Amino acid sequence: MRLKVRWVKGWAHLSGTGPDGTRIRRALGTRDPRQAEEARAALEARLWKDGLYGPGHTATFAECALAYARDGGEARFLVKVTEILGERRLQDITPRDARHAARDVYPGAAPATVNRQGIVPAQAVINYGHAQGWCNPIRVQGLPVPKARKTAVGRPYLDALRPHLPPRLFALMLFLHVTGRRIGDALDLTVQDVDLPRLRVIIRDPKNGEAAAAYLTAEVAELLAGIMPKAGPAFGYAARSSVYGTLRRACKAAGVAYLGTHQPGRHSYATTLDDAGWSAKAIADAGGWRSPALVQNTYIHPQSAGEQAASLFGKKLASPKRRPQK
Repeated sequence: MRLKVRWVKGWAHLSGTGPDGTRIRRALGTRDPRQAEEARAALEARLWKDGLYGPGHTATFAECALAYARDGGEARFLVKVTEILGERRLQDITPRDARHAARDVYPGAAPATVNRQGIVPAQAVINYGHAQGWCNPIRVQGLPVPKARKTAVGRPYLDALRPHLPPRLFALMLFLHVTGRRIGDALDLTVQDVDLPRLRVIIRDPKNGEAAAAYLTAEVAELLAGIMPKAGPAFGYAARSSVYGTLRRACKAAGVAYLGTHQPGRHSYATTLDDAGWSAKAIADAGGWRSPALVQNTYIHPQSAGEQAASLFGKKLASPKRRPQK
């Protein structure tokens, strides 16, 4: 095999035949004869190695990342990671290398950001390379992420916000609070999905993949009747980004903590039902969770649990049962 540099209107092009007999045609993107010769020699050497050892012997992270993106992979955070790992051979990259690269790319970021924007993309690219037969699979342990304690709220929180919210946003917040549904599900609701006489809506494409009914209180149904357009999204919002800014300003005006939509909605829904004595399975069925264990471990936040426990033990110790006389 011998590749040759040909010049077309002053630009260098390569032509020749690879070790496997494939015809090679490639523009080098340079007018410099020395750069063209260096590119020719490097490609020729690589093609020989690929022919002898397979493409995995020389495939780099950058080449794999490009193939991954072209094949439909998520490319949003690949550029920065590729700046660090780009010239490394796939088969040489260890989990430690991927983790350190992610830290180098986002030196001041929170662990969750490093994981999401650095470690996950790097791991995805390398495992894509494994699927092509270029390297071994890899599993990179993410940085520890401290879990922020979620807050469950009751109706007084929403009542405090009401004077500072547009009617449709208050209706949305109350809907989330009494149905436990995600904001994405709520914003996807169309007028055709709402059945006010039967006090229910149909969630067409929830996160768990199964269509389901969510049941309304009479108050939420009345609010919906007052704000629904004739067609289109039931709450009138095209995207969740239209919600958060207004909600944040309302929280500031009302003097209450900004909790987004998930805590006043899904978290508070699960906690309220748990306090009422519902089982995790019943809560999961009512709110559209796939796993009762997820409800139990993530969404339930018992209110004043320590105080209730002390009260219970206090009552038991205050009136001990007498032992039977022998």
